[in-house]
Amino acid sequence: MIVNSSAPTRIDLAGGTSDIWPLYLFQPNARTVNIAINQRAKAKVEQINGNAIEIRSEDLGHSHRLPSIDYVDEIEAGHPLELILRLLAFFRPTGGLSITTSCMSPAGAGLGGSSALAISLCGALNSLIGGKYSREELVTIAKNVETQVLRIPAGVQDYYPAMYGGLNTVLLGITGDSLLRHSHILAHNLESRLVLVYSGKSRNSGINNWGVMKDFLDGNKEVQSHMRAIQEAAMDLEVALKTGRFDEAARAIEYEMEARKRLAPTITTPEIDELIAFAKENGAKAAKICGAGGGGCVMFMTAPSEKFTLIKKLRDRGTQIIDFHVDSDGLSVNSY
Repeated sequence: MIVNSSAPTRIDLAGGTSDIWPLYLFQPNARTVNIAINQRAKAKVEQINGNAIEIRSEDLGHSHRLPSIDYVDEIEAGHPLELILRLLAFFRPTGGLSITTSCMSPAGAGLGGSSALAISLCGALNSLIGGKYSREELVTIAKNVETQVLRIPAGVQDYYPAMYGGLNTVLLGITGDSLLRHSHILAHNLESRLVLVYSGKSRNSGINNWGVMKDFLDGNKEVQSHMRAIQEAAMDLEVALKTGRFDEAARAIEYEMEARKRLAPTITTPEIDELIAFAKENGAKAAKICGAGGGGCVMFMTAPSEKFTLIKKLRDRGTQIIDFHVDSDGLSVNSY
């Protein structure tokens, strides 16, 4: 049996960091807004003779071999393939396996690649054991296993676009988290205004989510104020998108980015500041540093009529453009 699976990555538009438990419990009507893109994380799981498990990550350039599934419990903290090993430890498929993984997005891009890979592998391994878990349960499994790898609480928002695709609001509260999906038409209208670039420098610092959470819970008024501003921006963005007011949506993204920079100045770098300034001189109405920042990807929002001019200007500057489309499909699993 061979199982091929893949899941989309995402652009986080507004509200991130608030999706980490328990931060959203102290922010009324907390939410994040994101859009799934077709920079997919892929997994191929093939049953082979014997009991050995052979793992290869094409994009990371690492491989590992286990004599059998019984050895998967001897996981070393910080192993470069720890996420795959911990997912194997949870699902515990029987027999020999060959596992190959890859991700289309650049390393350290800030597009939620590890979370997309976790969802992709969950889909493949779940198929291998007979589909024991629902999609909702796989989201929880992926989040909890990645928390084991990170050794700090993982935010929840990245798993939803990977699982379901599309343009989404993730609602967060006392009863848990849930997904509000927006229309395909709105998602494609937004896509026509977005440009995604890779800054050429993998993330080296960015937001320290553990530090933010500790400061917030310890009562740091400044951090709490910045987090409120991030949530206000997320709510404003959702309303603007649902009503088709894209200029207001751009302003909400800008407001969120400014609050995020006050929360963690290391989210940006001099190189990214220069890139953003150049883009705004050439038609960008808003800029959003993706993920934890400190490098990686930057998203620009512009008018549809100015999008391809902006892309050309950025390319002429030597900036790496990431061509993408909104991914409405979410997790894909095929076996034969």
